[in-house]
Amino acid sequence: MKRLLAVGAALALAITGTAAAITNGAPDGTNHPNVGAFLVQRPSGWRVLCTGTLVAPRVFLTASHCTSFADANGLTVGVTFQSTDAEHPATVLAGHTVTNPLYVHGVTHDVSLILLDKAVTGIPFARLPDVGLLDRMKKSGAIDTTYTNVGYGTHEKVKNAGGPADFPFDGDRWYSFSSYSALNQDDIHLHQKNNADEGGTCYGDSGGPTLATAPDGKEYVVAVVSTGDVPCWSTSVNNRTDTQEVHDFLAPYLALS
Repeated sequence: MKRLLAVGAALALAITGTAAAITNGAPDGTNHPNVGAFLVQRPSGWRVLCTGTLVAPRVFLTASHCTSFADANGLTVGVTFQSTDAEHPATVLAGHTVTNPLYVHGVTHDVSLILLDKAVTGIPFARLPDVGLLDRMKKSGAIDTTYTNVGYGTHEKVKNAGGPADFPFDGDRWYSFSSYSALNQDDIHLHQKNNADEGGTCYGDSGGPTLATAPDGKEYVVAVVSTGDVPCWSTSVNNRTDTQEVHDFLAPYLALS
């Protein structure tokens, strides 16, 4: 299964210190201050494992395959909202993983969180959609819009003359834009075609937000990044946050102050 190969490679890269970024994008700077790096503690220091989004004072939304990996390996986790050089953070927010109890493997139920020890102040929270937002957008035709990706992962695969291909990584927060491809019950598929001047996501962007502006004019985290093609050249698959299952899972944590 493509996702298992892609995720396995990303996690291996992250743990060894060459973490698996946004493709065909630009440095984010201060554009998305509520998007942070999901860090894990290694003997050599903090390393970027995945990405996530602050959606409530203590809730850092991310992907289940990221939290479950940290759980399985007994890793200490933390979060930084530093936009550059995330693997050398000035401040790390402590917390613990909460993996969706329905998650087993693959892209199903791939929405989980880090529950931060202390409430975050001074950073605006990202909006979560109502149940069924993407279904309503599809029905009205509004789903054929531009989607914003934000993350700390690698860039797309680059072929090096005389050497092996690699996935460049700088530890910075980047953003890019993708177009709509397809909507399923649990996920949304996006195009990320460089030859069409589109961007996308890659290793380490897992758990990061898929942002879209709804017909009400507001921007929502409509999904979190789950997977894509191995070289990060053509497509991404992102787990929806507008399902009843995700709302039920998040509700008790969103209620915490």
